[in-house]
Amino acid sequence: MNSAHLSAIVAFSLWGFFPIYWKYFSELSAWDLFGHRLFWSFVTLWLIVIVRKKTLIVKMIHEDRKTALMLLLSALLISSNWLLYIYAVNEGRILEASMGYFLNTLINTFMGWLILKERLRPTQWPAILLAFFAIILLALTTDLNHFPWIAIILALTFALYGLIRKLAKVGSLEGLTFETSLLIFPVIVYWIFYMGSSPLDALKVMSVGKYSILALSGLVTTLPLILFAYSAKRLPLQVLGFIQYLSPSFKFLCGLFLFHETLSDERLRAFVIIWIALGYYTLESFWNSRRGRYIPPTE
Repeated sequence: MNSAHLSAIVAFSLWGFFPIYWKYFSELSAWDLFGHRLFWSFVTLWLIVIVRKKTLIVKMIHEDRKTALMLLLSALLISSNWLLYIYAVNEGRILEASMGYFLNTLINTFMGWLILKERLRPTQWPAILLAFFAIILLALTTDLNHFPWIAIILALTFALYGLIRKLAKVGSLEGLTFETSLLIFPVIVYWIFYMGSSPLDALKVMSVGKYSILALSGLVTTLPLILFAYSAKRLPLQVLGFIQYLSPSFKFLCGLFLFHETLSDERLRAFVIIWIALGYYTLESFWNSRRGRYIPPTE
């Protein structure tokens, strides 16, 4: 194991244990936690950008109208994802959130085929069809109130975010700095003038020490991103494919065993089908990479 492997493991493990961190601030609403995450991420990212002398790159993004508009859309997607994820944690729906991130890999693959016209091997289709079957099965066996809307929206917003960031051709650090810069002003205005509160109001319901831990949410957000960016440049995709399942797996374990969320029979069946699909997809990808030759896929 080298530093790239370790960086990937730490990044996905941190993402997996995020529910413990956000659950710690149960006295705050999902909106307040989202606002703090955005504000402290904005501060942390700009400090890193300044220290690494990359302010000019962020400025160049602003001057590129097409890229700026793409990042505006990606900023709306990632902010929606952050807010919904924190809401899921606050509302005791961590298991449902983990389902969304389990589905993300297969939805990414499907969207690459549908939107980017990427080719799929015939042997990849069973995994994607199994994932859709799991969702259809849930739709048929649950009512609207119990359908995993959070899982579906989390998976779609994150997949679309990744798609746009892939097309934008912008570095992860610089791109996220620009995205938070676009969002910070309207969010602060909404926070103060519509919600009637401010970031400092959290001190009314928590100690200074706990508020200091909350202020670390910027570092908590950016650290795994930096570690992931480091590992992604140095590891084969199939290796990252294995490691990335640490995140939803740890989320699932947190929800089930640490926070004792209820797992219905319907959702357990859906999880099992999704796990089978992911296991098959990962093994298929690894097997084809080990064969050392390209197998023509179908469109």
